[in-house]
Parts: sequence; C-alpha cells; structure tokens
Amino acid sequence: MTALEYIQSKGLECRIQSGQVILKTCPFCGDTKSHFYMDQDEGAFYCHKCQERGNLITLKKHYGDYQERNIMNRPHAKPQGGVRRAFEDKDAPSITPDEKKATEAHERLLTDPDAMSYITETRRISIETVKAFNIGLQIDKDGSRWLTIPHYEKGKLINIKSRSLPPAEKTFRRVKDCRSILFNGDAIEAHGDQIYITEGEIDALTLSDQGIKNVAGITTGAGSFDPSWIDQLQAVKKIILCYDNDKKADGTNPGQTGARETARRLGYDRCFNVVLPDGQDINDFFTGGHDIFEFQSLVNQARQFDVAGIMTFADGLKKYREEAQRPDQVTGIRTGWADVDRIIKTGFMPGELIVLGAPPKIGKSTFALQIITYSALQDAPALFFCLEMRPMKIIQKIMQCHNQSEGIGFEETERARINFKGKPLYLGYCYQRPTLDGIIETLKSAIRRYGLKLLCFDHLHFLCRSINNQVQEIGLAVQSFKFLAEELEIPIILIAQSRKIQADSIMTAMDLKDSSSIFSDCDHLIILHRARKASNGKEGETLQTEAYDPVTLVRVEASRYNAGGEAVLYFHGEYSRFDPIENQNISRG
Repeated sequence: MTALEYIQSKGLECRIQSGQVILKTCPFCGDTKSHFYMDQDEGAFYCHKCQERGNLITLKKHYGDYQERNIMNRPHAKPQGGVRRAFEDKDAPSITPDEKKATEAHERLLTDPDAMSYITETRRISIETVKAFNIGLQIDKDGSRWLTIPHYEKGKLINIKSRSLPPAEKTFRRVKDCRSILFNGDAIEAHGDQIYITEGEIDALTLSDQGIKNVAGITTGAGSFDPSWIDQLQAVKKIILCYDNDKKADGTNPGQTGARETARRLGYDRCFNVVLPDGQDINDFFTGGHDIFEFQSLVNQARQFDVAGIMTFADGLKKYREEAQRPDQVTGIRTGWADVDRIIKTGFMPGELIVLGAPPKIGKSTFALQIITYSALQDAPALFFCLEMRPMKIIQKIMQCHNQSEGIGFEETERARINFKGKPLYLGYCYQRPTLDGIIETLKSAIRRYGLKLLCFDHLHFLCRSINNQVQEIGLAVQSFKFLAEELEIPIILIAQSRKIQADSIMTAMDLKDSSSIFSDCDHLIILHRARKASNGKEGETLQTEAYDPVTLVRVEASRYNAGGEAVLYFHGEYSRFDPIENQNISRG
C-alpha cells in the first residue's frame, strides 16, 4: 500500500502537490493549516509546524495500524524535496532521558557550594537562570563531577549534555542515542523576527542571564548544524551569530569558520556575524569585565559575510596572505584514487565546476558516484543527484562497489548498513519532468539544509532536451551550475555526454555534445576512455562478455588552474567500481 492509498483509507482530508500529499490537519499536533507534507509513494513525512518527521510506518504506528515485522523488510524513508539519505534507519527507537534524573541533578547542584560557585562566580550566571534552565550536577560512581545541561523542546526533555567540572580536563558527553536539538530552541518560535545563535549552551545561558531571551545555542560543535535546525529557523528574518573568535597557532579559526558555514546554509542575506575580541567566547566577554552595553556595541557593528564572488580588495589581500602562509593546508575534495589526485593537486575546491565527459556506457556515473561515496565516508556531506536511475538502483550500485560483489544478499546489505551508518551520503531524484530552474532550486535547498561539501548532477543532457534551442539551453544550464557552485561555495561535478565520435577515438573537449561553452565555463574537464572490444566472429572463438576494455584512461584536460595529465584505472563492470590498475595484475598494454 502506498502512502497516498493509506491516507485515503483513513479518510484524511488532503491534496496532491508536486508528488507530495499535503494533509490539512497534522495527525500529531492537530495544526489545521496544511503544514503536514508526505511523499505519496514511500511515505516520508514532515510537519513544518511541530517538526514531527518519520515515514509510513511511523504514521501507521501512530494510528495503531502497524504490527512489527522483520527489520530487513522495512522501507527506506526519504526527506522531502527530492533528496534522501542513502543509508539511514528511520525506524530506530526514539530515546529520551529520564526526567527524574534531571530533576535530581538540579536539586543536587543547588545544595553543592563548590559546583554552585563554578556557575555563579566563575561563569557569572545567576541562580535564577540556573533554576530557569534546570541546570544540575551529576556525580559518577568514581567521584567524577559533571555539570548537566538539559535540552528541552516544547517542555519535553530531549537530551542532556554534561560538561566536566574543574579541575578535571574539559570534556563533554551526552545521553546516548538521544536526538540533537538546539538549546533553548523554543525561543525561536517565541521571537520569530530576530534570534541570537551561540556556539554552545554556556554562551546561550550567559546571554539569557544578561536579558537577551531570544537566544538559542548549537549543541554539536561549531563545525556542524543539523538539517532540522535549518527548517526550524526558516521563518526567522534576522539571525545574529555569536560564535567564538578562537584563532589557533596554525592560523585557523574554528569558531569563525563555523559561523561562516552556518551563514552559508541559513542564507548570507539574513545572518549577521558578531566578532568578539581575539580568543574570547560570549562567556569570556562578560566574565572579563564587559557589560551588556559593550556587547550591544559589538552587535551594532556586526556585518553580513561577503557575498560569494564579491569581496573588497583589503579582504582579498588578507585572504591571499593567509593562504600563502599555509599552502599545504589549502586542499579541496579528493577523488580517492592517488593517481588522479596527483593530477588535480588542489582537489576540487569550493566554487569549482568539474565536467565529467565520456561516450555512453563507459562508466561516468560509476566514476562520479564512487567519488561522492568516498567523500561521504570521509564525513564530507555529499549528494549524488541522478535523473536516470531511481534511488534503490543507486543504493544497489553503492553496495556492489563497497562490497566488491555483484550479488547483494543479507550479509552485504548489513555490512553496508553498518559501514555507512551516520555517514552524510545523500541521493537526489526527480520523478517529474525536470526543469533547470526547479533543479537549481532543489540543489540550492539541499546544499544549505544538509551542509553539502560536494555534489554531482547526472546528467546535463538528460536535463536539457530542447528541440530547437539545444545549444543555448546547454550553455545556460552550464552557467547556472557554475553560478550555483560559486554562490554556495561548493564543488559541483556535472556529467555530460559526448557527440558521436569515431570508434576507439579518445574524446576531446571539442567532442562535448551540443556546446563548446561546456569546456570554457568549467574549471576541470575529466574525460574517460575505454577501448572497444570485439570478437572476429570466427567459429570456436570465445565471444566477448564486455563491449569495452576494463582498462580506463582518465584524462584531466589542462585548465586555468591545472596543467592536466593522465591516469589509468581498472573498471569492474560486474560490481560498478574503478580501482588502481596496479592492483589488478594486468598489463597496461
């Protein structure tokens, strides 16, 4: 039964829009303003009012219509908007902490003078704020002491984060398997026009104690921002980022880097960055003798990050000097093949458009998918958006490549589930006739929501199928992908077809189908070539089982940043994988 059929069987009032079932009334929060969206086939849903999410099984459980069955028969859910996580168990049980333990920890803190002194004297946070946020003290069996900071959502305890108390070395822990939410995230709905975002809970507590109640704190570190938080902040008009200004000896600044990444995902146009004095966070600022008026002065000086593609000469000169001093650290996304990475020395850098070209059936999609998968396994969020294959087919190819096995059974599936658990690998699809504007908007939303560091679009010529203006349409599409890469500071791999070329000829940049602007607008052009194999048809001769030789030439054409070069890989067609040629015990001839 599809999700739409189930909704209809329940008699729920709904309408269909762009492949989504939109319920008038949310089954979970009762909102009646059509905020509940559900995929009409596979059933992934999300309520933009209460943030409830799940899949068809979740909804059936809610109505009491689901009986437990074997885990291997569970359908995979997908996020809305044409993008889904490749390997994710949406039916994992929802874990919440024990509210009683949070209360006991709070009462323990109030009667412990040493711990209270750390809060009220060292951190300068009032006892009223301690009580308002139910801050507590946990003492382990070994005597270790932890400050506990509960995370609430609509009055319900969702998680508890703990910080070791001095003199112990600074470290954090959370309740295992609990959901990550913004600290004091309910303030977003209460103060919809403007919100302060801090790098952690202590900083959020500090601002709240100073009278700034429209504040929320990230709970997973400066370098991360959960996709659900993007949705939560969607309606906020102005976001004031108050991240640490913690410059390191190597010249990096994790706090400010995190602030820029957050602004990139939330939208540069509504994010303002508060720059604190060197080496300080919000709590340091106030405990160092500054007051709320001095902080407000910093807020008044806060400015938006530079729009991608535009900077002042002074800022550009500063960035040039910083990069010149640490060239070994300026590196982009790697492919995973050492021979190819040696040619593209810098890796794929933010803002670059990489065109991947080859005749049909050579392995372009496999080549790109392997790069995307490799990136995700290195914890760099990556998206493979394909117009020709359904997500289930792509997942099969990923598992074949990962297991190096053509057959996929229980053991291979379970191995992939374990190895890809928590890895930020996303798949994109479009079941309606795609348009350039629609695809660009979907990709833009996905980059921001999931914090993508690399994406591949497969493929250009499937998207552009104009009868009368093919060349112009192709040129416009390539420019749009390049502008998208520049605007959102992400490398984009764009797969393109070749025109018909002579058999066994190696494709060149001029052989890209329909437009010479493809090569002129891209930053890297990668061409794949495999020689055609053919039998003579003589009696008794063994017939070829593959149309093309598995030995693959990878040619990186010279570009504005790269001298280009060639590498050789071996293509395993039976399980969709490229490997270094030296590992195959095969002559290159």
